[in-house]
Amino acid sequence: MKLDDLIVPTAVAKPGTKVQDVFRECVVRQVPGIPFKDASGRIIGKASIRHVLKMNCIPDYMVRHAALLGNTLTGLGIQAEKARRMLDHAVDSFVLADMATIVPNAPIEKALAVMERHDTTYLFVIDGDEYFGCVSIMGIAEAVMRYAEG
Repeated sequence: MKLDDLIVPTAVAKPGTKVQDVFRECVVRQVPGIPFKDASGRIIGKASIRHVLKMNCIPDYMVRHAALLGNTLTGLGIQAEKARRMLDHAVDSFVLADMATIVPNAPIEKALAVMERHDTTYLFVIDGDEYFGCVSIMGIAEAVMRYAEG
């Protein structure tokens, strides 16, 4: 198994990119996030579906008390208008600087270790200024199953 075989090429978010465009790219490519390039073209962080949804859909008190919440929460929910506003918002304010990266020729075991270090399920394959794509834990799991089957 080689890391090169697991790379999923994706678009890169830039200043002004709408949340909707980030979500669409992530859903089509089946990855949880994509890199974010600043105006000078440098990758400075990631645009993460999880982070955008957390910031827009889950009040902090729900996160803190998640174990106490019941399974039927009435009166809460994502309203259509709020969802439209969220999707139309530029992703810039949701960019996370902490992102896991690896070079293309690294072993898969290192990719797993980097993911654990960053408490994430995906990372970006970058060599210098060149972005190759995303590797996810799901892609690694699929490759392990194929490898075991022969």
